[in-house]
Amino acid sequence: MKKRVLAGFFLSMTLVLSACSGGGTAPSNQSQPQEQPAQEQPQTPAKTELIVAAEQEPVGFDPHKVPAASSARIYGLIYDSLTKLDENLELIPHLAEKWETSEDGKTITVTLAQGVKFHDGKDLTAEDVKFSFERILNPDTGSISKSYFSSLESIEVKDPTTVVFHLKNADAAFMANTSSASTAIVPVGAGDLTKDTAGSGPYMLDKYESGQYVLLKKNPNYFKADLAKIETIKFQIMKDEAERLAAIRAGKIDVSMVSADSATLLQGKEGVEVKGYQSLEYSYLGINVNKKPFDDPKVRQAISYAVDRNTIVQTVWKGEAALTGPIAPAVKGFALDTSSYDTYNHNIDKAKALLAEAGYANGFETVIDTAATYPDMVETAIILQQQLKAIGINAKINQLEWGNYIDVWKSKDGNLMVGRNTSGVDADRSMRFFFHSTGSANVWNYSSPAYDELVEKALMTVNPDERKKLYDQAQMMLVNEDVPNLFLASPKNFYAVRDNIEFSPSAAGEGFALVRASIK
Repeated sequence: MKKRVLAGFFLSMTLVLSACSGGGTAPSNQSQPQEQPAQEQPQTPAKTELIVAAEQEPVGFDPHKVPAASSARIYGLIYDSLTKLDENLELIPHLAEKWETSEDGKTITVTLAQGVKFHDGKDLTAEDVKFSFERILNPDTGSISKSYFSSLESIEVKDPTTVVFHLKNADAAFMANTSSASTAIVPVGAGDLTKDTAGSGPYMLDKYESGQYVLLKKNPNYFKADLAKIETIKFQIMKDEAERLAAIRAGKIDVSMVSADSATLLQGKEGVEVKGYQSLEYSYLGINVNKKPFDDPKVRQAISYAVDRNTIVQTVWKGEAALTGPIAPAVKGFALDTSSYDTYNHNIDKAKALLAEAGYANGFETVIDTAATYPDMVETAIILQQQLKAIGINAKINQLEWGNYIDVWKSKDGNLMVGRNTSGVDADRSMRFFFHSTGSANVWNYSSPAYDELVEKALMTVNPDERKKLYDQAQMMLVNEDVPNLFLASPKNFYAVRDNIEFSPSAAGEGFALVRASIK
């Protein structure tokens, strides 16, 4: 990426005093009074940089290849997608100014916004959109978003601002899935974007110091002039929450995500506001269904009955969370009431009986992987470890550094793993993306023809009521029968914000709030 260096310069002015003579000279013993220039008080430069605490190091900036949230929060500002979600989780146009779907649902014609340029000055056109989607679908890319667009048959460029998606079948979630940061539009011919960037987004990568910070600067040519009000955003890498708390109170950082505990500690503290919202995220225990003894659904059901999810809500999240199924409760149109799930009833006797039926009456030993630098994940793993002991399952906790954790997640070779997912606004992400046999994020090796048929049919169903019925069945199958994951809690997210910063977080995501943030 080409760097532009702004050189500053100082302009100095010399005041010259001259005396005008009226035909004579002043007497030598008479002093001439001179007016002294007023001394200007030095002014503190206006603040132009927003400092955001980053809990984790990014692991690359390629939006099509890197799934880590620590990276997505950054490349989501560098790149743009066709659509976005607003604060009410409604789908809104972005690079796609408008779109039309054919009557049979198999053709989507997208008109692109005018005047969009990549950071290097090149116009963003329909050819770039075509290239980006083909790059996502190319197996060699290894894109996390590939399964989003399994219905895509071909892409037609009609003119520089019109692209037509031809689908194999109607796809009710297609445009909603284009709101993900992992479906960003990159320029034709883009190669390795892991370290270099080639976006059109509101901010440009200026500098990355590994282990220290990522510095973004405002894109002066951004096509939405009302966004990106702050000149630079600095993601200061601070893995320790105590360090982040001290820094936000001292005014050394401006914005930081904080735990429910820390949110309570910061309430009423001078100079700091705490802002919370119900997230689209949920915590889970992932289960590798290919590994013995987890290949038996009775073992997985036993684990679910042994876990008291309410304890996790109260202990890990201090009550600032809701019980959740595979679709987070914030997605009100699709999420089932968790009281309908029988396996959510804490029942040790039933859990032991199921283990015995599966041939593990005396339990077994296993390993729970978790991310060392996320306290909520570690605490969740500890509670699960304690609760599983009650049915004879002795689990060792393996705390992994973030990069290693991502590698294990992608390997599909773990045993049990504590993690967090984001539901997304459409049920397709929660259900097909994570659990279909060919789902890009199905790292649990779960495969069920009956389940696949349900979520495929739901994807092709345009009627909202019919879609919901299909997803209701699919949720019940995941939770009560097959149990490839234990869905635990959907937390409220909290941000600590300095009181001179306008920043309004919501389930639409951190990036949505950052591009609208300002400094008072």
